[in-house]
Amino acid sequence: MNIEKLINRDAEKHAPYIGRFINHLPMTQFALFGITDDINKVENFTEDYLKKTSIDKVKEKYKQVNSLEACLGERELYESCLDLIRGMSNQEDIEELVGLVLNKYPLGLSSGIFHTIIRVSYAIEGYKLDKNLKPEVERALAYYITGYREGDQFKRKISKEDVKAEMIKLMESVEFKEIRNSDSSLGGKLKQLYGNKNYMDQGFTIEGNEEDKVKGILQILIPAYYNSNNIITLHCITGLQAVVTLKEYFTNYEDVLDIHATTAITHILTQKDLDITVKNTKLEKSWDEVLEEASKSKDIHTIKFAYTNKKLDDLFSERDLKYVTNKRVELEK
Repeated sequence: MNIEKLINRDAEKHAPYIGRFINHLPMTQFALFGITDDINKVENFTEDYLKKTSIDKVKEKYKQVNSLEACLGERELYESCLDLIRGMSNQEDIEELVGLVLNKYPLGLSSGIFHTIIRVSYAIEGYKLDKNLKPEVERALAYYITGYREGDQFKRKISKEDVKAEMIKLMESVEFKEIRNSDSSLGGKLKQLYGNKNYMDQGFTIEGNEEDKVKGILQILIPAYYNSNNIITLHCITGLQAVVTLKEYFTNYEDVLDIHATTAITHILTQKDLDITVKNTKLEKSWDEVLEEASKSKDIHTIKFAYTNKKLDDLFSERDLKYVTNKRVELEK
């Protein structure tokens, strides 16, 4: 067994869902293999996960569709959309198809708390290592389309030096606090914030190049995570790594980073435990030590968090990503 066969074996018979929740298995399999390079460890994790988790099976009977638009946001059409994607991928290069989908629907990157874009990024990473993972790219695209929920994009740009101050203004706004502290669902709060003109006017993205934008948003996301261990914030970080991984497929990559910033800021503002105060994050452990501990975890999010944070740190030298990864691992003990 190798990682390609393992991912394809399990993902082909399972939908992207576990009831109302997400099937993380193909992503976690790839992340754990990326951390350990140990297929036996991945097989053992998979066996344990499948014993404990009832993943939705793909439907055997489903209707045919003739356009991506017909599937957009329709999770019940996953199998129908997958058939359509596979027909399209037989006619054109799969990587060109990734670009077509992502550029047509960039406002959907935060769908399902960023899971849709995360799965596409893992699939592409796998495909570049082994072309036999093309079916996983097709499945990821079908999930991206059928799981689609539209976000938005702030128009106001600020310097990365002003990010913390501007974020505090959003957090302290009486008007927005009323939405944040309500008993509405995550989706309900997102809808209210995106529909609020004052919020869309006062929200911001970070001006500059890729590094400015990535480091700018991490000034918020890293402390927000290590002060809370909040799962929404965790996915904002792993979603950022997904966007960076897929940069070559976006026609307007800088705009997509702005969409990520908009949706990440909006997602974490729905959380009542949001705190972006900077704490002392000194950590003597090496990344190898942190990844070794993370690889022992049975938690899908811990494994993926470790894998993607190491990738981000390699690219942007943000040492606190190691700290928050270690904190996630330590909290499990």
